Amino acid sequence: MSYSLLIIDDDEDIRLILCSVLASIDSLTLFEAADGATAQELIQNHKIDGIILDHQLPDISGEELLVIFKDSSSPRDPEVVMLSARDDQDLTEKWLHMGAKAVLKKPFNPFELLAQLKVHLEF
Repeated sequence: MSYSLLIIDDDEDIRLILCSVLASIDSLTLFEAADGATAQELIQNHKIDGIILDHQLPDISGEELLVIFKDSSSPRDPEVVMLSARDDQDLTEKWLHMGAKAVLKKPFNPFELLAQLKVHLEF
């Protein structure tokens, strides 16, 4: 079974780290976006099963994108894991209530993150 994952983060280094760690999974197709506009275009043009979403983007907040991605009128409902440098329990609870599967903190150990993603995104 194949699984498509979209990494949305404006930090190129974070995207590079995530892609290099995730590239070892044969059944995984990776997409990248540095901003919300590109992410929305990718969602419209590709079947995306899961999303790693940074909460702070240059053109739209990750929270606003989460609302768009989890909109019940959308035919696609990808699983979303939020990434955040903020250690804010209230935000974590809010994003989980809004439909995120998990909230993972930056900085992260790439291999621990991979283990968490496998659990939360089920790929």
